[in-house]
Amino acid sequence: MKKITYLIVLTFSFTFAQNPTNYLEVSTNDSSEITSNESVLATIERTENGLREIVGTYTTVGNFNAAVTANCSDTTLALEDFANGPANITVCGGNVSSAGDGCFAAGEIEAGVTISASNFGDVVNIPPGAIGNVSSLVGAAAFAEYTIINFSPDVYAVAMDIWENNDPTTIVRVFGAGGALIDTFNVNTPTNAQTFFGVVSDEAITAIELEGLNGSGELFGNFLFGGECTLSVEDNLQELVSVYPNPIDDTLFLDIPSSITIKDIKIYDALGKSISVNMLNNQIDVSQLNSGIYFLKINALQGTLTKKFVKK
Repeated sequence: MKKITYLIVLTFSFTFAQNPTNYLEVSTNDSSEITSNESVLATIERTENGLREIVGTYTTVGNFNAAVTANCSDTTLALEDFANGPANITVCGGNVSSAGDGCFAAGEIEAGVTISASNFGDVVNIPPGAIGNVSSLVGAAAFAEYTIINFSPDVYAVAMDIWENNDPTTIVRVFGAGGALIDTFNVNTPTNAQTFFGVVSDEAITAIELEGLNGSGELFGNFLFGGECTLSVEDNLQELVSVYPNPIDDTLFLDIPSSITIKDIKIYDALGKSISVNMLNNQIDVSQLNSGIYFLKINALQGTLTKKFVKK
């Protein structure tokens, strides 16, 4: 049964007397090990990978919901709490989805999402209380693997509780159309606690990867996904398209989301004189330009924007 409630952030304290390689090695049903005395918020650091930033990341469900309302034309989100899983820690197989698997019958998981592990590993289901968790969690069964979440159809807003076993850092990678990496984040998620993480994007999200640093063993639960958040593309065109580096030596790179359709591109010097250029694979050769200030004008189906850059 799906719980129609907001996600919550709770802290738990739980100590393992071993160095496990998968969750079957850390099973316990001793609720006396669980303490809950404070709320913990994640801290999120964007990785400087030269890619376009998404709309935003969020550490509370309230801020996440506000961002969905502000940025999305369709705010409908599916909630999957994995509440119908087995009563004990169970390996589900290579995929968990609405098609059915070793943990959930067909139709029990919300449609539109498939959960798997890297290197064709297995997915594990952790019932509430089994390792100190307050609600059901799923993820890669082996700590050496990481968790992969694929969406079909694409989504624009995703949120979840993240659980880390041994290391407090979760690497979150967000992918778009064609498997292109949109953005990467290092999320500080204190070990043995369910910690909220949310993301809203102006371009479609096709997959998210969760990887616990140093093979920590990441899990997730209380999972929200969906939305349609391209309503303000024209208004936010200036923010959606990035041009780098700046200042520039020889090659100008453009990061253009798949939701933007380019009609033509022109470069103007400081006096307004047009300079012919060609763009190939989102790159423009400007090695022949003299040093100075230039303006890149981009005519897109969604509108027009101008980017200023400096040629060294």
